[in-house]
Amino acid sequence: MSVLSNEAHAAGLARLIQVPTIATELPALLQMPVKTGPEYFAQFREVLAQLFPLVFEKLELIRPREDALLFKWTGKAHDRPLVFLGHQDVVPADKANWTHPPFAGTIAEGKIWGRGAMDCKNVVYLVLRALEELLEEGVVPEQDVYFGSSDCEEVAGQGAPAIRDYFIEHNIKPAIVLDEGGLILDKLFSFIKKPYAVIGIVEKGFGVIKFTAKSRGGHTTAPPKNTPIERLSRFVVDVHSHNYFKAHFSPEVVQMIEGLAEGVPAPLSFVFRHIKAFAPLVKSALPKLHPMGGGLLKTNITFTMSGGAIVPNMIPNEAYVIANLRYGRYQTVADCRKIFEKLIKKYDLEMEELAVQDATSVVDTGGAGYQYLTQCIRTQFPDVGITPYVIMGGTDGRHFQELSPCSLRFSPVRLTSEQLMTMHGDNENLNVDALGEGVAFFKYFIQNYR
Repeated sequence: MSVLSNEAHAAGLARLIQVPTIATELPALLQMPVKTGPEYFAQFREVLAQLFPLVFEKLELIRPREDALLFKWTGKAHDRPLVFLGHQDVVPADKANWTHPPFAGTIAEGKIWGRGAMDCKNVVYLVLRALEELLEEGVVPEQDVYFGSSDCEEVAGQGAPAIRDYFIEHNIKPAIVLDEGGLILDKLFSFIKKPYAVIGIVEKGFGVIKFTAKSRGGHTTAPPKNTPIERLSRFVVDVHSHNYFKAHFSPEVVQMIEGLAEGVPAPLSFVFRHIKAFAPLVKSALPKLHPMGGGLLKTNITFTMSGGAIVPNMIPNEAYVIANLRYGRYQTVADCRKIFEKLIKKYDLEMEELAVQDATSVVDTGGAGYQYLTQCIRTQFPDVGITPYVIMGGTDGRHFQELSPCSLRFSPVRLTSEQLMTMHGDNENLNVDALGEGVAFFKYFIQNYR
């Protein structure tokens, strides 16, 4: 049996980072094609086969679509299958702003640098390495084990739905689905005195909405009042200046804060243990404690794109802004639509929902699947606290939420707060020392699952 060093794990992950599997276009969700560079995904599969020969030899490889992968390891029983997820694709990177080239997979300063180091080629590597070592050891899992890897998670494409549909078509009902999303963070908040494993139990909704203002156009020498860009500007300021999205202290946020009680000093620990009694105070303070604090409580909106005339001396016939929304569970797509319908009348705009999804259902933290995950974390990472939390972004696990009663988001890797901020940003990196722990976690999870 070959148990690799952290440095050897880093070298393997570096090879995955060196293949630029960039998701380059908008998704089918926005009614546009997904093309993510098939030549790179074919190359990526070749590297996987070189790194994990037993996985490719002994496990069944299912191709739900061209570049989406699903490995099946047949176990002794088949009634409670276990599913791991981890996507192959990554977001683009501007090498001008990186200390080390984003697709070089540089190992330096005790870290591995590159796009995908934490989002989420690390998960692809860690799961497959765990499977490879278990196969070397002659292990036969107690239950069927699957590893699904989509090719277009970053653009909300059809890779994960294709994998999910395979399970539906074959009447396979996973007992646990474990995707990326949660992790082990050294400082969840500045006042927390120990690292915490956060487990995603619910995802906020997702929306892309286009707001358009129209006019007759014209020359800038004789500008009329209320040009398209003026109206859009007032609209944007209005949305950000008023509290249209109401904060709600949901049960999952209560659970998260209660879970943090053991990691904070007194008197905060008392407040956290009796958080319901302090709900008004926390609702006010949480957005000030962390950039994501407000997002835990309500729907949030960010205007990310805009367009207008094609030359500077022309009043556009129409101009637009595009907003990205993350819908809370207690203010749905329909609720927000009513808010916007009133605002677009006020500013004479049109609205087009390019993509909208409500928040997912919530995983029961008292259920067997969640409890098993926490037991594995406590065993493999005895120094960390554990708490559930709300996923702000989107994962492939969303597509399995209704298929499995326990679709969870957690990656067994330690990150600093500074490293977390590099996700989708410059200088994405992961500590080399985190890799061996991650492999050991997945091995333990599989070997002890019944």
